[in-house]
Amino acid sequence: MQLIGRVLFGGIALIIWLAVWLIGQPPAISMFWERADAIVATHETREVYDGLGIVQRTDPIIEVMGGANQRRPIRLIVEDAVGDRDAAIAQWPVGLTVSVRVSPGGDVAYPSFRRPFMIIPAVALTIILVVLAFIVFRPFHEKRWKAQGGEAARKNAGLSFRPIAFLFGLAFTGIPLVLAYFFWTFGDPPPYSIAWPRSDMTVASSTVRRHQVGNGTVAAYVDVMVTSSDRVDNGGVPLEGITWGWISIPEAEKLRESRYLPGETVRAMQSPDGKLYVVRWRFADFLAIIIIPLGLIMVPIGLFAFRLAFG
Repeated sequence: MQLIGRVLFGGIALIIWLAVWLIGQPPAISMFWERADAIVATHETREVYDGLGIVQRTDPIIEVMGGANQRRPIRLIVEDAVGDRDAAIAQWPVGLTVSVRVSPGGDVAYPSFRRPFMIIPAVALTIILVVLAFIVFRPFHEKRWKAQGGEAARKNAGLSFRPIAFLFGLAFTGIPLVLAYFFWTFGDPPPYSIAWPRSDMTVASSTVRRHQVGNGTVAAYVDVMVTSSDRVDNGGVPLEGITWGWISIPEAEKLRESRYLPGETVRAMQSPDGKLYVVRWRFADFLAIIIIPLGLIMVPIGLFAFRLAFG
């Protein structure tokens, strides 16, 4: 009965493990998909159901560059494809070269910079299941060692502690390091943007762009164009990161009038690829900072566990 219970537990755990790695857009397993450079060839507008209602998506259609085999065009799944077609095309213009992760079937691709939301739970669950698997099957090994008797039994019983210490060290060093990497690189812009150069910019123009959410709901984006304070530029360049996404129309109007009227000065930071982002505090920045003291506590404990395992 114990063996049946362990097999049943293993089957359920395997199903949960596969589900965590395979759900989401993109799924966590996409971190291991083929990476390639692609060029935007055209766009396709279609109506899809997003869980709230019918929305209109304008997806870039890409062609993978290089390689010996000629591939068919692939749909690129991007976050800003819902809503205004012209805005989506402007964000992903024809001829744009982008690094992507291509699904094994070659049906869809995701931008390489778009990290799976479930990657941290997937990695953490994998580590936990490895530890649980060792604990579950350890009695079988101990029973075999005890059957040997004498010095061999004592030696193997002593060595049985080392794998536990190793797994303990792996969890206490691996999890905070993975979390630190994820928290500091996730988002647009990511928290490590605190190191990007900053400068004062002048608002050239600002508009509230309405967005059909679904189910008849209409929301809005705040589109802001800025230019350097010491020069005049036709139209300016887009200022990113003003909000996390769409917001209500009254909130968008209030935000525009309070901070982004033409002529106002705003603080902006410039990414390595030349994009401008508004300087503001985000919850993701708080998570990135919190992981530092957590790592300072957990990593030394993990290193001590490694010393017990290999000492």
